[in-house]
Amino acid sequence: MDKQRIWQLLDTGVLAGKIMMESGSEMYRIQDTIKRILKKGGLVNPEIFLTPTGIFLSARDIVYTKMAEINQSSINLEKVTQVNELSRQFVADLIDLDGLQQGLRRVDRETQDFSLALKLLGAFVISSTLMILFIGHYDWADFLQSGLVGMIGYLIYYYINNVVKLEFISEFIAAAAIALLAVALRQLHLINNLNYLIIGAVMPLVPGVALTNALRDLIAGHLISGLSRMVAGTLSALAIGGGIAVVLRFLL
Repeated sequence: MDKQRIWQLLDTGVLAGKIMMESGSEMYRIQDTIKRILKKGGLVNPEIFLTPTGIFLSARDIVYTKMAEINQSSINLEKVTQVNELSRQFVADLIDLDGLQQGLRRVDRETQDFSLALKLLGAFVISSTLMILFIGHYDWADFLQSGLVGMIGYLIYYYINNVVKLEFISEFIAAAAIALLAVALRQLHLINNLNYLIIGAVMPLVPGVALTNALRDLIAGHLISGLSRMVAGTLSALAIGGGIAVVLRFLL
């Protein structure tokens, strides 16, 4: 295998892993996808080392190493699905290495996230329905209020996170805003249960996917990524709880 082919293969593997990692995929899935690409491309014994902030690729039968820095993270499972589909097409000889590389670049460049309006609608549905779930019976008195407060809280989180780029600060401020709105609604006698409304409204902020992926990484033996994601999820939970606690401590 010539040098140019090796570098192209490593570049393609890094690109696939980078897209998946930045889109919130589990480490074992990223490792499996990269390994399939490298083996199909001709590397017999690929060596893959992944951390939440970096990807390192090489193989026992070559003297080259490729690495990439990961400096952002989000949840976009559509990108993960498309990368998986392209890698399976490559393994099945439906596309060549050039087609795989071009397809990955297209996924990275053109795949759009959900619109803000759709995210706000999701926040409304999650907040109101989970509030009902926590109550344990179909008391619709606080249904609309919980959805609206959750939607406003997520909107605050969205805009602050785009400016600050620190999720913990964004989650703290958004949770505090949710608690403030809930207390204001109670003072106006527009809700029946303050606690249930707050619990429902903060659900869109809870890092459920991150915590689930952390557990799956730990079970799969990826201890570094599993522990780091678990710590990040725990800090997010503390930020949400702290924002609510500060408001309730001084207003109630």
